[in-house]
Amino acid sequence: MLNMPDNPDLISALYIEDDGALREIYRGFIEDDGDIIVATARKEEAAEILDTFQFDVILSEYHLSEREGTDILLHQKKKNDKTPCIILSSQNDADTILRAYKQGAVDYIRKSEDPASIAVIIKNRIRDAALKRRRERDLERYRLLLQATLDAIPDIIGIQTPDHKIVYYNQAGYAFLNKRPDEVRGRRCFVLIGQSRQCDICATEKALRSKKLERVEKYLPEQDRYLDCRSYPVLDDNGEVIFIVEQISDITERKRVEEEIRSIATEYETVFNGTQDCIFLLRVTDDGKFRFIRNNLAHESATGLTTEMLHEKTPEELLGEEAGSVVSENYQRCLDTKGPIIYEETLILPAGERTWETLLTPVIRDERITHIVGSSRDITNQKRIEMELRLSEERYRDFFDNANVMIQSVDEEGRFIFVNRTWKEKMGFSDEEIENLSLFEIIHPDSLAHCQSIFQDVLLGKAVSGVQAVFLTKDRRRIHIEGNVNSFVEDGKLKTRGIFQDITGRRIAEEAVRIANTKLQLLSSITRHDILNEVMVLLGNLEFAEEKSDDPEVGKYLEKVREAGRTIQRHIEFTRLYENLGISEPEWQKLAALIPKSKDPVIITNNCTSISIFGDPMLERVFSNLLDNTIRHGEHATTVTIDCRRSDEDLHIIWKDNGVGVANDQKDAIFKRGVGKNTGFGLFLSREILAITGMLMRETGTPGDGAQFEIIIPKEVYSFN
Repeated sequence: MLNMPDNPDLISALYIEDDGALREIYRGFIEDDGDIIVATARKEEAAEILDTFQFDVILSEYHLSEREGTDILLHQKKKNDKTPCIILSSQNDADTILRAYKQGAVDYIRKSEDPASIAVIIKNRIRDAALKRRRERDLERYRLLLQATLDAIPDIIGIQTPDHKIVYYNQAGYAFLNKRPDEVRGRRCFVLIGQSRQCDICATEKALRSKKLERVEKYLPEQDRYLDCRSYPVLDDNGEVIFIVEQISDITERKRVEEEIRSIATEYETVFNGTQDCIFLLRVTDDGKFRFIRNNLAHESATGLTTEMLHEKTPEELLGEEAGSVVSENYQRCLDTKGPIIYEETLILPAGERTWETLLTPVIRDERITHIVGSSRDITNQKRIEMELRLSEERYRDFFDNANVMIQSVDEEGRFIFVNRTWKEKMGFSDEEIENLSLFEIIHPDSLAHCQSIFQDVLLGKAVSGVQAVFLTKDRRRIHIEGNVNSFVEDGKLKTRGIFQDITGRRIAEEAVRIANTKLQLLSSITRHDILNEVMVLLGNLEFAEEKSDDPEVGKYLEKVREAGRTIQRHIEFTRLYENLGISEPEWQKLAALIPKSKDPVIITNNCTSISIFGDPMLERVFSNLLDNTIRHGEHATTVTIDCRRSDEDLHIIWKDNGVGVANDQKDAIFKRGVGKNTGFGLFLSREILAITGMLMRETGTPGDGAQFEIIIPKEVYSFN
């Protein structure tokens, strides 16, 4: 455990010394004032500690057991770590001292025979070095803070001398010029934007003369940009300008918007009258009435109403009291909803009777609707086509009614709109009963929650396929159904359509298969139990025979019989595992819970802690088999590291140990049944377990560099917690 300070005011130092006694002596002397806390390390620990922790000062002995203490300076230099390092040595020759300083030491202290006296010098040097380093860090922190603040400003911030030479720009300035800082510093601002002389309109030049803030707007044709330039003069004690702080805002978009507004005003009439849609404008009076302002040419042509005919008239005055009041009701509905509305209307106008689809959009000012913009589209021909389509749909309805599948249509409330003949025959309800029947009344309670969830998804526009549920007939018999459900809009109303097949017979057959499998499992279990008992008898009698026989030749035959019996025993035991494979439904399992605990001599490090996998309940055995494989075959394996990476949409879980690895000609063979030094079933069974939910496993390690098993998991069977 490192001795690190909790108080940030304390100075932290790392003392590198291989001699444990010296480490403790010097640490005690250095820490006795209470303002310095010392962590100690041997030379082989130092680099790793410095890669993990930050110290104010490093104190290193010059001569360590196998190398010079200045090696740590090279390590720090590679990291660009500026932590000051003091070299402590009993030598005092110039070459040694010079070499230490050249390698980056900030101080060199020669030890004496009295550690207490030299500790005073060491403490003072540590304090000086730490204080200097902290000041450097503070200065760098403030510099970075100022830089970050200026770079966060979207405007260009620049500093230039009175002769227009650039001293500094923030990030926005360099981005605007598309240049690096070294390409900008010392160059005149007008040169940087591609000009050979000073700008005709220049805020900096004006500020140099007035010695106060100046502001100008100008256009840069080279960049096609408009700029708002503000120059702030910085004066010395004599009132002379020494620097100009320039703030530049890119107002190109604002200028272009202003230009667009001007162009919109001139183009409005062209757009208003050039569109083929029929547009009209209404004014909402203070007393709540609606008065027409104008209409476009398309509206005049389609309706026969000119702007002069409708200007400042109410709908009642223009169309008559009866038709006008109907139109006014729609305008009032737009007023009440405070948003766009769309509707269909049929009007008799000077140009004749036509059907219109009208969109009304309110114009809101100061939270009050002052105007309404109307846009109408002649849909007379479209309505005629819809009528023809409706007749065609009736023909299709006849087709659906005679289809040999169950077809139903219900509204948003779940009330039946249509069921075909097959549906009625299967369910047993009459037409009168169906009129008062709800979809949720015919669904079995076990399927109700599932079906309600699907129904909501369908109402939101999702088409759902592969729906399975249980319906209840009029006489409460169960019917298992499977099919597809979608939604559609008809006559402005949202409806759903379901097409189902009766799979009750298939379900009965599946249940029969399940019962048969259960019986086969029971029979297999009984048979396996009886065989194992007989194998135990066989092996027991072999032991008795070996004890009675002194003939070596007979002993060899008995040993072969014993090995055959044990092989039979292992094969029968394997059938117990393989029989359970795939029996239970796959389920979501957290990867962290599947990883076995470290087992001597192997320590497991799991870097994948937030993943769940959808797999067979026997999934845990996969990782147990991998650990067993590492212990049995890794020879000198002591660590296992588990990492994860994504490739396209798949997830790769990588199990890597530091053992001897797997020979190239064995990478595929180890997954075959019966191959291996133990039972030969572990990796074969693991691959079978993974395959149930589409996962793969392969060995991708380098022989001599440890085994590496890679499990590839498709996107459908993993998730992040």
